[in-house]
Amino acid sequence: MTHAFELPTSLVQALMQRAAQSPDKIALRFLADAPGEQAVLTYQALDQRARAIAAALQARAAFGDRAVLLFPSGPDYVAAFFGCLYAGVIAVPAYPPESARQHHQERLLSIIDDAEPRLLLTVAALQKSLQGLEALQAAQAPELLAVDQLDPTQAAAWREPALQPHDIAFLQYTSGSTALPKGVQVTHGNLVANEQLIRHGFGIDLNPDDVIVSWLPLYHDMGLIGGLLQPIFSGVPCVLMSPGYFLARPLRWLQAISEYGGTISGGPDFAYRLCSERISKASLAGLDLSRWRVAYSGSEPIRQDSLATFADTFQVCGFNPQSFFASYGLAEATLFVSGSRRGEGIGALALDAQAFAENRAEPGEGSVVMSCGWPQPGHAVRIVEPRQRQVLADNEVGEIWAAGPSIAHGYWRNVQASAQTFVEMDGQRWLRTGDLGFMRGGEVFVTGRLKDMLIVRGQNLYPQDLEKTLEREVPTLRKGRVAVFAVEHEGEQAIGVAVEISRNVQKTTAPDALIKTLRHVVADACRQAPAVVLLLNPGALPKTSSGKLQRSACRLRMDDGTLDCYARFPQPALPATETVTGEGLQAQIARLWCDILKVEAVAADDHFMLLGGNSIAATQVTAALADALGIELSLRTLFEAPVLADYTQAVAASLA
Repeated sequence: MTHAFELPTSLVQALMQRAAQSPDKIALRFLADAPGEQAVLTYQALDQRARAIAAALQARAAFGDRAVLLFPSGPDYVAAFFGCLYAGVIAVPAYPPESARQHHQERLLSIIDDAEPRLLLTVAALQKSLQGLEALQAAQAPELLAVDQLDPTQAAAWREPALQPHDIAFLQYTSGSTALPKGVQVTHGNLVANEQLIRHGFGIDLNPDDVIVSWLPLYHDMGLIGGLLQPIFSGVPCVLMSPGYFLARPLRWLQAISEYGGTISGGPDFAYRLCSERISKASLAGLDLSRWRVAYSGSEPIRQDSLATFADTFQVCGFNPQSFFASYGLAEATLFVSGSRRGEGIGALALDAQAFAENRAEPGEGSVVMSCGWPQPGHAVRIVEPRQRQVLADNEVGEIWAAGPSIAHGYWRNVQASAQTFVEMDGQRWLRTGDLGFMRGGEVFVTGRLKDMLIVRGQNLYPQDLEKTLEREVPTLRKGRVAVFAVEHEGEQAIGVAVEISRNVQKTTAPDALIKTLRHVVADACRQAPAVVLLLNPGALPKTSSGKLQRSACRLRMDDGTLDCYARFPQPALPATETVTGEGLQAQIARLWCDILKVEAVAADDHFMLLGGNSIAATQVTAALADALGIELSLRTLFEAPVLADYTQAVAASLA
């Protein structure tokens, strides 16, 4: 690595510089279960693969055409993404459908419909399953291209495109509505500007010996821009694993940090909780986390209790709580907007509840809000009253606006949405983030989402405050399984509550008693009882692909009757079903489901997702069952047959 960091004008130039200066230096190391899936890529090898893919793209597409990426996380995803950049083709990061079911394909089909790609890039192993996609049956269907089948000698035919900072590098589809996907247009200039911020914010410019470790999905902005492109941009080695590899055994993430001397790594709040809950005391002995200097938390609200538990658990392994680093950002700002300072931890502020309800942030004994650090060099953050568009002073709560060279160039072919989100003020272009927060002494504090806030009797109520209160006061509720949202009641805005209740609790607690408790707790907290309480089966709360609660979707799905609700205020509950016991394969799987989903019993007609299952739990079940039976087992099997009886049949077929 050179000491003088020459700022590239694009990620193409960044990788070409690295390949020329340090051809044999390891750029990326991939960890995986199967030895065949593990890989090490040098800068030169990645550059050569990118050139070969780019040459194939240039033969099939024009500059500015789109290509959708459909790969599992791994070397092919990385090579294909750089191949698009090298070809001047706009990359559209996505992921293969989890099954052939309609709801698993809807998001991808809506992205294809919006982006109108010339190509779908994948690997030979997935080609057959993707050929059945509805989008490939149309007259102007995109071509399906398996990049692992390309001839490496094609690299010689590559022509370097004349990339300009305003040219679009890729479209980042936000995790909003499936029906109306919004593709954020991230330009080459945006990408370089934001990578500079991350490099500076993480302190990489002062620490050339840094090592980045990431398990985050490559189709999501945090995994792609922070986990993959940042190490290439800054020339520091990177250890990557797929989300599934981490979720099946969370210990693997910390083992990689320990073994490869990881200094920068992180993820959403749930990842820290998962490690605290799932890693046994016996596993701590061999872990060395003393070199971990930036443990970033982002993408979902940072919880003080999650960080404290993690720090307490892993202190014995050398983890320093001052390594925690808050990271606030969003796709419309490329990624990074504000962050902590390396080695200083994350600050917390307890607020006065009454002042906070009146949009003022004053210290008190109420709920705790975590600092999201400071705005970054060359970029501005301000707090604005969203209706009057008045700039607010310190300690006044309003909408967070951001400006600077990282702010994206609007949404792909969506003039209306772009005009609402990207606005002019004081001769500058600002991004309305849709997040609520305040500034205090230069620090940014995020308090919630503008569209989620409830105004009841003139008082501002923050859903996450009531959610935390319910989690704290009602021991049977699980963290992250409670949603508070606005409902219409007798012509006024009122409080709605939806909670996922485990099968175990459903069997031991009468729904009426639970509803009464929930209403009491909310009434005590804000002097108004909820107008609606929904008791949901496990897994029924609407969430985005990155695990964030979709509170407004609760209200919509309550109205159209699609929430999987077993009791509501007021309505009678449904009877329980007969549970599976005894020996045999079905009983073995039932015991495994009970263990991982923390339920007492499972019935033959129980649905994995409705018991509280999700993609994390599905990965864990698949890994544990494959180990126990000594067979290869696909995650797809569980997604396609989520009912216990059907899943048992599918596993039996694999065994046979």
